Amino acid sequence: MNRSEPRLMTPLDLALVRRVVGQSMLPLDMVTELTRGIRGLEDALLSAVPLADLGAPTLVYRNDHAFVGQFRHRMGESVAQLTFLSPEPHDSGSIHSWMRLLEGIVQEAGKRGAHSVNAEVDENHPAFVAFRMSGFAVYSRQVILRREPGPLPKGDPTLVRPEHPHDSIAINTLYANTVPRLLQQAEPLPGPACDGLVYEREGQIAGYLAVTEGKSGVVIKPYFHPEVYDQASAIILSALTYIPRAERLPVYLYARAYQDWLRGMLEQVEFETWAHQALMVKYTLVRLERPETVALPSLEASRLRPPVVDGPITVHHKRTHRDSRWSLWRRNGR
Repeated sequence: MNRSEPRLMTPLDLALVRRVVGQSMLPLDMVTELTRGIRGLEDALLSAVPLADLGAPTLVYRNDHAFVGQFRHRMGESVAQLTFLSPEPHDSGSIHSWMRLLEGIVQEAGKRGAHSVNAEVDENHPAFVAFRMSGFAVYSRQVILRREPGPLPKGDPTLVRPEHPHDSIAINTLYANTVPRLLQQAEPLPGPACDGLVYEREGQIAGYLAVTEGKSGVVIKPYFHPEVYDQASAIILSALTYIPRAERLPVYLYARAYQDWLRGMLEQVEFETWAHQALMVKYTLVRLERPETVALPSLEASRLRPPVVDGPITVHHKRTHRDSRWSLWRRNGR
């Protein structure tokens, strides 16, 4: 194949994309992969429809071999999520081709208005090196825990309740006070695609569980105040009673680096470590700094200044020609 630049897929690339995606795929959006599976070819076809914000933008890169990459982004959102790379990298032999494709994906995401591009990558995977060399930085390490389908342990269903619209301010406050600032920049709170469960303590929301369900599994992203450390396992058990699919589908739970204490607590409720990953982020914007000249009045000699009065002001009246004529008439007796 001739060397080319990464470009968006067109309907003419359908056969190529079908062949490449059919070989193997490296998922980079774990929530989608674990809940409903990544529909790479279907999303690629929808994205090729002109004048429609459908599917997921898909890029094709031809070098010695063909490479396909896809990301998910909706117009107006600030974060784009890498969906997959195909075929799955198995060694570092094609690292420069993967780097070129990743650079093309970041550029395309920037054109659509995204400020950053995210990907969830196993640190031991060969693709991790390509991400690092392409400028992606590790914003957080994460452990994904898994609970196998089966009867649910008995929990107290009154500990949590479904979220209501009026909880949004309290949930955002909990998120801002517990999630590291760097991670907040890379990953905002989950949107309306997920269902939320809240835990209240002394009238305040001290725990929030973002739940995403699909035909393949259930994913939970927990946000806990440190003071509820001893209640974490009970809160998770209570949440499972609100998820009927938990008995017949696997349940996955995220534990980020700042939540490492969760791993020990969740082992008590049948969760086991399933994957170690890194959340990698690259910004599409570059911060520019330029000096700005500031005028200092005290240093500018030519600057106009208001007059300074040291004493009383004497007002001198100027006699006009009309005043002189009036005085002459008065002397003539007129």
